[in-house]
This record gives sequence, C-alpha cells and structure tokens, in this order.
Amino acid sequence: MLKKILKIIVVNVIIFVLLLELISVAIYFFNHKAFFYADKHKQKARESIEFNMDRQLTNKRFHPFFGYTHKTGLKETNNYGFCSPFDYPLKKEKENWFIIGIFGGSVANDFYVEGREQLTKKLKNHQHFVDKEIFYLNYALGGYKQPQQMQILTYFLSIGQELDMVINIDGFNEVVFCSNNNRLNVDIAMPSAQHFLPMRDLMESQAITGEKLESIWKIQTYKRNFKRIEEKLQDTKLASIYLILSSYSKYLYKKYRSEIVRFDGLIKPVEPKDSIVNIKYTPAAVNAPALWAKVASLWYRSSFIMNSELSAWGGRYFHFLQPNQYYSKKSFSKKEQEAALDNQLPYNFLVKKGYPVLYKAMEVLKKNNVNAFNAVGIFDKVKETVYIDQCCHFNRLGNEIFADFIAGCILRNF
Repeated sequence: MLKKILKIIVVNVIIFVLLLELISVAIYFFNHKAFFYADKHKQKARESIEFNMDRQLTNKRFHPFFGYTHKTGLKETNNYGFCSPFDYPLKKEKENWFIIGIFGGSVANDFYVEGREQLTKKLKNHQHFVDKEIFYLNYALGGYKQPQQMQILTYFLSIGQELDMVINIDGFNEVVFCSNNNRLNVDIAMPSAQHFLPMRDLMESQAITGEKLESIWKIQTYKRNFKRIEEKLQDTKLASIYLILSSYSKYLYKKYRSEIVRFDGLIKPVEPKDSIVNIKYTPAAVNAPALWAKVASLWYRSSFIMNSELSAWGGRYFHFLQPNQYYSKKSFSKKEQEAALDNQLPYNFLVKKGYPVLYKAMEVLKKNNVNAFNAVGIFDKVKETVYIDQCCHFNRLGNEIFADFIAGCILRNF
C-alpha cells in the first residue's frame, strides 16, 4: 500500500514538473517571441548593474578628465575602466579596419552590448562597408552626460586614437541629471551629482551619514544579488527555473532603482571650502526656463565641438536623441506599463519639460551641418515590449530597432 502511494506521489510530481516546464516555455515564447532552448540571447545581463562589486562600496573610480569611470582590472573593463575587450588606444592593424566609437550614458552602453551586431549587419549592405572589418570602441558609461562625452572624445583624439565614426546617444541624462545638479546647487556642466557626490562622500568623513551608508550598502547588495542571479540564469537549462530566477532578478532591479531614487534624496550640498574635491557650485538653483535654456546650450555646444573635432581628423559624427517612454506615442501593454512607467518619478516631469527644448537645439545642430537625428519616435508603432525599467533602458529588440534606425541615418548621409 505504501509503495503504491509513493508511486502515485512520484508520478504526480513528475507530471507537475513537466506541466510547469511546458507552461514556462509557453510564457517565454509569448514574452520573447523565441523558443527558450534555442534563444542564445536569453542570458544577457543589464549593464547598469553588471559588475561584481567584491564587497566594495563602489566600483567607480575618480578620473581627472572624465569625472569617473569603472574600476580597471575587472573582467568586464579595459585599461580605462570602460566596458570593452580592447585596451585604448586601439591601433589599426589593417587598412580595412573601420573603428566606431560609441558615446553616451547607460543607454549608449546597452546599445554597444546589444545593438552593435545588428548595426554591423545593416552597414554591411552598403558598398562602403562591405569589405570593412568594423570595430566598436565603447566610451559610454552610466550617468555620463555632456560635456563628458565631448571631453572623453577630446582626450582620446589627443593621445592618437583613430576613430572613423562616432555615434553619440544621449539626451535623457542631460535633462535629468542637469536638473538634479541644479537642485543641489551643483553647476550643470559638472558630472552628475547623483553619481559623483557619493564617491566624494566616501572620501570625506564630514559628508558621510549613517543613512547614506545604509543606502549605499543596500544599492551594492542589490547589485551583487542581481549579478549572482544573472550568472545562474546563464547556466540554467530549464525554462521553469529561468522563469523563477528572471522574475526574482526583475524584483531586485526594481528595488535597486527605488533605492537609487531614495539615495538621491539624501544628497545635500556641502560647503565647497570643506571638500577635497573641487566641485563648482552655484549660489542658488536656476529657475526652470533659464535652466532648460542652459541645458540646451550645453548639449548643443558639446555636440557641435565633438563634430568639429572629429571632422578635423577625418571622422564622421552622428548624434542621436534617444527615445524615452515618458515622451512617447507608443501603445504600452499592461505588462510594459507596469515595468516601464511610474508617473510619480521625477523622470516623467523632467523629460516632458526638457525634451521639447532639446528638439529645438537639435534643429540648430542640423542647420550647422551636424548629423543630428531625433530617435524619439522609433518605438511609436512597435507593439512588442521594448522598455525594461522605469528609467530609460530597452531590451534587445529595442536596441536592434534602434540599430536599424541608426544604420538608416548613417547610410543616407554617407
């Protein structure tokens, strides 16, 4: 009798596991339009919380020209702290090498990770690129905003880096982080205070509070746990396990983003005379109309300089105003709305105020013969999910659609 009961239990467990696996495969196919066991892209981790922290409070390092970079020596980073398999400068070894630099913040970095393969396919359809061996050098990093892109380009050109083309993807960070700097009385041309001031605080005891340390530790804990789950996702062979782990990774990412917002509220201005780091402060926050005019001017001038510098060395510059869900005509599914939209976040207000100003600045760039393109509407007719968080980032499909748009702009102007 006992054996019979155990046999029934075992059979039911096996049936349950098989059904769970079949349901998970169906859910994966519905969400990703791909068969789980054949989808080679399913384990790609997001850059914004990509790095193993090794129990350090931050993997960022001050840089005398760039503001900050990632720590060098990580398996993901090169000799300058950028996510790249190449140390810089990369010297051309063959005449048919074509080197493209990717500049911007985390969205640009994600494009480097998930969009460059599709961009290469599209470019190869043009006679100019068919015989070229295309290399991508990544100069993008989370939180970067102008004039950091301009300064980084200037630096690498000065030390001999050859760049046949530069793709600059930005706009969101300029709007959001310039506004945040202004709120904290930090000059908007300085690096993002949200990213820079916590690093300064770790150096200066008078700026550290228990609440800040607690928040920093939570942020890094979410990063480590997210990384651990992503590594397990790379090894899982079962759709059911993948579904469970990916749901947990999404939960961790949401907690990570929420804690960043909370930490941002803890940052307060400090007396410049007491700081070892020379940060330009403003005596008072600029009012809204004047702020947006300054943001647009900084963005426009930095892009114009990048174009001028690169052109002087024989390279081609292409500037793209990135899409964002808070300034979009896209029809969002219920699932995408839950993942990507939170109208209570400051992004919603800031993007709606800042993007129209950048539109006008972009027209000025075009009149001055800068290859500047508005990519804001590229997802308007896309029914599938492309946004993956409540900030600004896209999934692989979104980056491939972006790559198609960028390739079209390049080929029409090459």
